[in-house]
Amino acid sequence: MHSASRRSSVAESGSLLSDNASSYQSSIFSAPSTVHTQLTNDSSFSEFPNHKLITRVSLDEALPKTFYDMYSPDILLADPSNILCNGRPKFTKRELLDWDLNDIRSLLIVEKLRPEWGNQLPEVITVGDNMPQFRLQLLPLYSSDETIIATLVHSDLYMEANLDYEFKLTSAKYTVATARKRHEHITGRNEAVMNLSKPEWRNIIENYLLNIAVEAQCRFDFKQRCSEYKKWKLQQSNLKRPDMPPPSIIPRKNSTETKSLLKKALLKNIQLKNPNNNLDELMMRSSAATNQQGKNKVSLSKEEKATIWSQCQAQVYQRLGLDWQPDSVS
Repeated sequence: MHSASRRSSVAESGSLLSDNASSYQSSIFSAPSTVHTQLTNDSSFSEFPNHKLITRVSLDEALPKTFYDMYSPDILLADPSNILCNGRPKFTKRELLDWDLNDIRSLLIVEKLRPEWGNQLPEVITVGDNMPQFRLQLLPLYSSDETIIATLVHSDLYMEANLDYEFKLTSAKYTVATARKRHEHITGRNEAVMNLSKPEWRNIIENYLLNIAVEAQCRFDFKQRCSEYKKWKLQQSNLKRPDMPPPSIIPRKNSTETKSLLKKALLKNIQLKNPNNNLDELMMRSSAATNQQGKNKVSLSKEEKATIWSQCQAQVYQRLGLDWQPDSVS
């Protein structure tokens, strides 16, 4: 649908864990007791009582408690009114489809393992039926471009939107390439493997999240708009037409006449099998059914679809204050 390479870089994009989102967690993501398993003798975990290793955590326990290290000081200190009560910048608030859910998922991507987790990520457990999927993912600050791309593409971000793999891959590559250019500008070095700062690292995740969130929103709007436009076209096609002359005086082409004769022959055969049915009545029923099928079938041309898609993009971009350009209509 949309090429990520057409979008300009949004250096400060992201996600929101708002007041509503926080209360949402505490209300439905109730935290079961943390589960521990006995750890073998390992000096690296000697500070934990009884050498217990955490293997399962609640969603609330898995999420970070502070966010000050995820954003640069010039952003956090520039204007206090632009900081949400949870410590995250206001630009992380996005009115997009399923944003809060996927923002939470993005916060489960961590740069390092916590000491109490040992050498593996714990399972995130939730209570309740039909709960969305949550899992921790590890993405170290010192990771190759390929590792970053693979982590983003195979994450759970917007999994319900069923975005195609190629789009997610293109978006991830574009996001990482843009981050690399910015990193080289900051450091003055071309590193084979970027040694990212925490704000740079988080910015990559948030830019990718924004990119696929906007795409999911545009596709959702596109389907709705196409459905509405089809209904409108159907209404227009069902408007009363001018009175037509009787079919008997309308000239018919040979092919039409042949089809009509074939239909009569088939209907005649049906009448022979069902002598109680009147031939004229059967023909009228057949004609009415054919006409009704034609009236209820409405399709959109490629040009119409392209125009609707471009309009959906433009409206979403404008609503979010993004300087991205919608796909051109050829």
